[in-house]
Amino acid sequence: MNTLKSRLTLLFGGLILVSTIISTALLSDLAVDAMHLSTGQNLQEVASQLRDKIDLDLYERYSDLKVAGAFATDRLASQRTPEIDSLLNALNDNFPSYAWIGLVTPDGTVLESTGGMLVGVNVSQRPWFQQAMEKPFLGDAHEALLLADMLGGETDTPLRFLDVAVPLRSTDGRLLAVLGAHLYLDWVTSMGESLAPINKRLGSEFLVADEHGVVLMGPPNSMGKSLPDALLAKVAGKESGYITASLPSSEAAARPQDYLVGFSRLKDRSEYASFDWLVLVRKPTAAAFQPARELQRSLVLVGALVGLVLIFFASVAARWTTRPIIKITEEASNLDPQNPDNSIQLREDYAEVKTLSSVLRDLIRNLANKTREMNELNTHLEARVTERTQALEQANQQLEMTARTDALTGLNNRRHYFELGEVAMKKAIRAANPLSVIMFDADHFKAVNDTYGHGAGDDALVHLGQLAQRVLRDTDILARVGGEEFAIVLENTTEEAAAEVAERLRLGIESTPLPLEHGPLGLTVSVGVACVTPTGTDDLDALLALADKALYAAKRAGRNRVVRYSVLPGTG
Repeated sequence: MNTLKSRLTLLFGGLILVSTIISTALLSDLAVDAMHLSTGQNLQEVASQLRDKIDLDLYERYSDLKVAGAFATDRLASQRTPEIDSLLNALNDNFPSYAWIGLVTPDGTVLESTGGMLVGVNVSQRPWFQQAMEKPFLGDAHEALLLADMLGGETDTPLRFLDVAVPLRSTDGRLLAVLGAHLYLDWVTSMGESLAPINKRLGSEFLVADEHGVVLMGPPNSMGKSLPDALLAKVAGKESGYITASLPSSEAAARPQDYLVGFSRLKDRSEYASFDWLVLVRKPTAAAFQPARELQRSLVLVGALVGLVLIFFASVAARWTTRPIIKITEEASNLDPQNPDNSIQLREDYAEVKTLSSVLRDLIRNLANKTREMNELNTHLEARVTERTQALEQANQQLEMTARTDALTGLNNRRHYFELGEVAMKKAIRAANPLSVIMFDADHFKAVNDTYGHGAGDDALVHLGQLAQRVLRDTDILARVGGEEFAIVLENTTEEAAAEVAERLRLGIESTPLPLEHGPLGLTVSVGVACVTPTGTDDLDALLALADKALYAAKRAGRNRVVRYSVLPGTG
């Protein structure tokens, strides 16, 4: 008896211990890997958001110069050059990060400029002028040369510029002038500051490095330093992702430490080549993986405790199990083949012993019962499989909805907006119907955040989305495509009809203030409207660019207004 009990105790205890160790290890590895993946993807997503903001702002600056270039070309052709000076100064006032904007003649002489700086100076040897004589040019960060003495005190960042320049040509293709601009490098820093709440929530830091790996934006002790070669080798040829790498710490005197790094590169556009900058979002691995390590320790501890408890119960169960079995064994040894029913007693110690003692009496009945039990088990199993399948389908639907929806406003996000917009574009091409786009954003939204806090800013964005939905049809496509920027696609709608919708939207927002704790907050929006009757060569990006130009025209004209692209100067 003791031998059987000991063997059962060792067998069950060993199985429990091995199973607990294996299951704990597997669950721990799966949970840690999932948390590592989630953290890395979060950092990659934030890096992509900053990359997109920089890309979008670069394109807006390029669009500024394109629009201003069209105005300047007309004034050059009609010999009204004094009007160009007002245009350049207005453009500079609209975006303070412009350090200098100038109109340069084909021989390299500055004709007009903001503040009159460098007027009459020859800049023909500057790379931005030479390359912009052929096509639009975006230049990487460089130190100020001619403007260093004039602008040296206007920014805390070392005086370095980004160049944007476009050629101005006559209708016959002859070069009339080059319109060039220098942007302060601290413009890049302002992009990172706009994502500061996300950065704070994740406990991470932003870095932006140029194509050579030199840090342009980041913690103070990293500015101007080169990223490690090992990191650059890991991200070479990749658009985005996440890695682990050793980087200098934020503390000036601290040694380098390991970071989990999400990264993303600036993308080229069809109009120009971008800078190939690298946007990094880093978080110390000690902090990034701390939840995973704590989870791992918890799982190991729970697994060990469960294993000890199960081993104890296995010992108790072995003793309880073997006692009636030994009795049955003794009775079986004295079994009379002629009269077995009188030798094997029907025992009631527990269900298994009762079954064992009665099996010789009614084998067929037990087999029938087992068959019936198996059928019932199969029926329940099918029902559970159906329930699990339905639950998985619901979960998949929820995940798909989350991937398509802006988390703050509940509207379509930028990616889903483009998916739906491309479908609408294809439908419009097939039916030869007009397709309109409305773009609007909140006026002076930064002041709302600065005055009332980011919580009120978030409430304002939700408020704008709700008011926009009230004036739209069910078939119209509404999305939040940027920080405070929204876009709408209206199928089978002319520009005039879209402008009427836009005006209702503007009036509705102007007349419906956002209720706050300190009183109602009045909001206004600037709205741009554009329309095309598309052909096979049109795409949604081009239409959005037209509406974006109209939107910025509304901003320049004083905000809180609707501007149609077709009425802009130079659009015919």
